[in-house]
Amino acid sequence: MVPMWARCRMMPSACLLSVILLAACGPVAATPSSTTTPAVTMHSDLDARLTIGPIEPWVTTMPIYISLLSNHVAVHLDASDTLACNGVEIQGKASNIVGYHYEGGVPRVKAGGVYECVYTHAGARAVIRAPALAGPNILSPKAGDTVARTGTLTVTYVPGTGAGVSGEINQSQGLLSGAFSTSSGQPDNGTYTMPKASGLKPGAGWIILYRSLVSLPSGTGFKSATVVDDAAATGVEVQWLWDRKRHNRVMDEFAIVFDVQARRWLDEHPNRDALVIAYSDTRC
Repeated sequence: MVPMWARCRMMPSACLLSVILLAACGPVAATPSSTTTPAVTMHSDLDARLTIGPIEPWVTTMPIYISLLSNHVAVHLDASDTLACNGVEIQGKASNIVGYHYEGGVPRVKAGGVYECVYTHAGARAVIRAPALAGPNILSPKAGDTVARTGTLTVTYVPGTGAGVSGEINQSQGLLSGAFSTSSGQPDNGTYTMPKASGLKPGAGWIILYRSLVSLPSGTGFKSATVVDDAAATGVEVQWLWDRKRHNRVMDEFAIVFDVQARRWLDEHPNRDALVIAYSDTRC
């Protein structure tokens, strides 16, 4: 099952909304399609797939998606059946993209805890347990480092045994704006390279890595169970720099021109450091 959660890119003080993403990728509210079967009578008839995440590391609610299939066809649970994860009921959703499935949000579990999803039918239970894992240990860049805003970014981290690692660049630029980009999965080998988001501005922003782990737990009560855990995320907040090649510009729109006296002063006071120019702009 492809995660269809339209992520709320929630910075500590802002939430970046993408109407295009919601329209293109979000679950579609519709009546169950004709391929949805009635609820089956036995847990052992069902193939279950649980997907956890992904979501940014500062978000406290973890998205959960569950597909229940019988002979490769999505099933629609009886009204008396229940499906809950960590005590939170997971609701059924129709989708023309992924078929009928179940999704919801549960409180994020710290590394070392467990996500437990329970399907109850006629008093019997089938249970999938997935441990909450720590995200990749990012070695560089470190929190607070200054990073150029253009080109590609290489992140190093302690390699693991995951199915892959994906990346994200996230910068809030106000209540409803910002720069955001995601990159697809790469081998979990300790190095991740991704293009930088367009529209980055000088200032703080986040670099995030997500480790994906796939497991096939046994003894769940289902015919088969698959867990896709994309919840293991780690982020570092860095400072995006002005382009060094353009350090003689206060802003992209304002060029600095040195007159004769300024150039003479610069010649008399040589310094390899970039110039810092303070200015005040007052508008009514």
